[in-house]
Amino acid sequence: MIRKATKHDIPALVEMMRRYAQEAPIQALQRDAAHDPAHVSRLLFQIVSGRGFVFVDDKMRGFIAAIVLRNVWCPSVVELRELAWWVEPEHRDKTLGGKLWIHFDCEAQTMLNEKRIGYVCTTKMSNSPAIDYTKRNYALLETTFFKE
Repeated sequence: MIRKATKHDIPALVEMMRRYAQEAPIQALQRDAAHDPAHVSRLLFQIVSGRGFVFVDDKMRGFIAAIVLRNVWCPSVVELRELAWWVEPEHRDKTLGGKLWIHFDCEAQTMLNEKRIGYVCTTKMSNSPAIDYTKRNYALLETTFFKE
């Protein structure tokens, strides 16, 4: 069962965020020394307290997190940004990741319908499965490159 995370889920989410960062294609994020559990915990607390949302499954095998922000160039425009979508490796070939994303998308659509946000952004990491978001009514916004 997929549900919204609460403050009681934060310790498990902090650990999942550490594993998420270790799988990022950016080496600087993969180092344990770069992970700041206190910072991640504070941010997750803000998100589950209303600055966004986090969906988890009842067995804490994965999550998807999103944050509400003011657009950096147009501060009167409020956006919803997917921050992280992570599923334990042994559950990636199953339906859990899709169920998490569907809950994210439904919540985002509700926020759009209620005019709480102006738009929503979801991301695809270079090491993520091939997902065609245009089939889900999303349009390509940008492509991000990095250099270490």
